[in-house]
Order: sequence, then structure tokens, then C-alpha cells
Amino acid sequence: MAKSQFDVLKEEFQNKCKVINLKYEYEGYTGEEQWAIISELTKKELFEKYPEIVKQYMPFVLLSVEQGKAVYEFRRNESKFYKRSKYNEDAFGYDDELIGIFHSEVFVPDFFEQQITEEYEENRYQLKMKLLDKALSSLTEKQYKYLITRYVANKSAREIAEAEGVSHQAIEKHLNAAIKEVKKIFEGFFRK
Repeated sequence: MAKSQFDVLKEEFQNKCKVINLKYEYEGYTGEEQWAIISELTKKELFEKYPEIVKQYMPFVLLSVEQGKAVYEFRRNESKFYKRSKYNEDAFGYDDELIGIFHSEVFVPDFFEQQITEEYEENRYQLKMKLLDKALSSLTEKQYKYLITRYVANKSAREIAEAEGVSHQAIEKHLNAAIKEVKKIFEGFFRK
């Protein structure tokens, strides 16, 4: 069966020119032209040699062979990168924050952030010690003695009362006053 004139032209067009669907190739493409024709021929020569075929691709962008090679090379590299990332990358990515969440064994804290945190904690500890010193020095002698015995020596109010020879209510009164004074001095510290 003999080929028609149109089939011969179409075959010749396919050998001399390559066609790219721009909307398919470039996601988000909003240009007026949907097609790119890669050829050594000029637009005028294309319309003279292949008028019926070229009309199918109107409007189109004409690219030189070199530009076509660049497009092909870009497409090949994108495909290569996609395959490489699909088969070789971690499912959660290599983002520092994400990989630290999912793989704690490889997490290395940020040096500067760690320095700032350590400095902040040290300053906070120093402030706490100063406030504690201020709070303890503001107590009466009995309040200080009973507070230390209660919380450092870990004795109950009844045990302290027995050792001192006073009622446990008196010890409770001194302890409550001491705690109230300490809380007053530390008032805003734990909200920071």
C-alpha cells in the first residue's frame, strides 16, 4: 500500500523536527503557546514545507537544535535526580530538624543554640541561688533552723517539736511563715 502525500510529509517532519508539549513538560506553564518545535528550519520554511502539520501545533515556539539539546539534557538530568532521590534518600528527608526527630542517633545539637541554652541555664541557676540566699537571710533564726531541719534533714514538724521541746503547732507556724517569705521572694522566678 502506497503512502499518501500527507504521511510522507509527516514522516519527514518527524525525522527533521521534534515536538514538545510545553504544558505537559513544564508543570505550571501558563504561556499562550502549547507546543515547541525543535528544528534547524526557520518558521517560514516550516510553513512552506509542512503547512498542514505545523497548523496542528499552532501556536508554537520554535527552538533551535541546540536549545532542543538543552531541553533534552535538562529533562534527562531531572529524571536522573528524581530516580536517585526516590531510591536513595531517607523517607523523611535530610532536613536537620526532621532527621533529628526521626533519627535521634544522628542528631547533633546546634553549637550556638547549645551555647545560648547553657548560658541561659547558668544565669538562671545563679539567679536562683541569689534569690535562695536572699530568702534564707530574710528569715528569723528559728524559721531558718526549722526550715533547714524540715527540708534538708527531712524531719517532720512533730520530730522537730520533740527535739526542741515545743508544740508541733508552734513549729508549723514558724515553717508556714518561712515558706510564705521564701515564696514571696521567689514570686516571679518560676513564671519565666
